[in-house]
Amino acid sequence: MIKKIFILENKKIEGIEIEKEKIENLLKSCGKIVEKEYKNPDLILAMGGDGTILKAINLLKNNKTLIYGIKYGKVGFLTNPSGNIEEKILRIINGKFKISERILIELIVKREEKNIFKNRALNDFLIQRKGIRIIDIKVEIDKERIFDFRGDGIIISTPTGSTAYSLSVGGPIIHPDIECFLLTPFSPYTLSIRPIVIPSDEKIKIRVSPESKIICDGQKEFDVTRQDIIEIKKSKLTAKLIIEDNFFSKLQKKFNFGK
Repeated sequence: MIKKIFILENKKIEGIEIEKEKIENLLKSCGKIVEKEYKNPDLILAMGGDGTILKAINLLKNNKTLIYGIKYGKVGFLTNPSGNIEEKILRIINGKFKISERILIELIVKREEKNIFKNRALNDFLIQRKGIRIIDIKVEIDKERIFDFRGDGIIISTPTGSTAYSLSVGGPIIHPDIECFLLTPFSPYTLSIRPIVIPSDEKIKIRVSPESKIICDGQKEFDVTRQDIIEIKKSKLTAKLIIEDNFFSKLQKKFNFGK
């Protein structure tokens, strides 16, 4: 049963505070607890675009919290339309919803055997060159080389992230119910390097030279050097998203897929 709710809004959106107050009053009238600070809610209401959903991912502390995104922003592949939102919220708190459970990925940067950076992502980690020069990238799993190449960077994404940045650089679309990782090199300096799908139980190790930048779900950045080891694996946490449309319906609406 949903008792405690946390509302995460994109404060940059004009009029969002008024919409938040309406929803907060509705929830309180139904006897629900609206957390002012994130503690351990049963439900996160993410008011904004997909970026607000991605921010909610790094708030998660367990596998029980649900996330319902309401589209007030520009990008809304993971969110739901804001029309008739009060009726929709009432249905959710009454248990009338479907959950789409998505795997998450975690990244750790090690320098001299010490963990110096850690982050979690729903979509992807982007490792790209910092300067004007292309970089050397070495990728392996379980000490087995996948590929070494020179290029602008590589995207490591979940199936959810296959419809994000990876798609724009030629990566395949992967159904979100499939548990796997997608490795998508971009601008490789060779014709022999192509995207590859690997099992989600593998631990990925990446080295770059001379230096590069990691971008985590488009939310955080971190600089790495040739001495660093980047490790990526499946998180123990998952994202339980409440999404009204099915996956292929979303593809058709957002990308004109199959038309």
